[in-house]
Amino acid sequence: MRLSSLFPFLAIFSKLAVGEYIHINNHLDYPIWFTQVIGDGTRETTLNVLAYGNVSIRQSSASGVAIKVTPGEKDVDTAGKGVLTLGYTKQPAGWIYYDLGVHLYYPFPGSRVKLDGPGGDNDWNDGQAHPQDTKGYYGKGDLWLDIGY
Repeated sequence: MRLSSLFPFLAIFSKLAVGEYIHINNHLDYPIWFTQVIGDGTRETTLNVLAYGNVSIRQSSASGVAIKVTPGEKDVDTAGKGVLTLGYTKQPAGWIYYDLGVHLYYPFPGSRVKLDGPGGDNDWNDGQAHPQDTKGYYGKGDLWLDIGY
């Protein structure tokens, strides 16, 4: 292949590479479960991430999205169960804001968790929940959630 014919291909590929995804990486020896809830309350199917596995989902353009992560399939709907929440919004247009939080308690005690994105990261490297620390970035980019790294 000539170099001159390679450049147009690379230009097209580079535009496709910025897909604005959420990557959930499970470094634990058991599966985890997640449900995406849109700001209007619309809820997607609960899916799992296998032990030592990963899943990528496309970011939503809806305002106020919560990805709820738990160690059990039914934990999101079970009273008294802790939930790890990755929250993000792409409003105002052109921006992405993201953060980690918990409902009731941190459901992966002793396991480190990190949310990384183009505006910086939230690293709970001591295996405990931390105060809110919202990150923001003007532009496009993927978010990576690593649990048990």
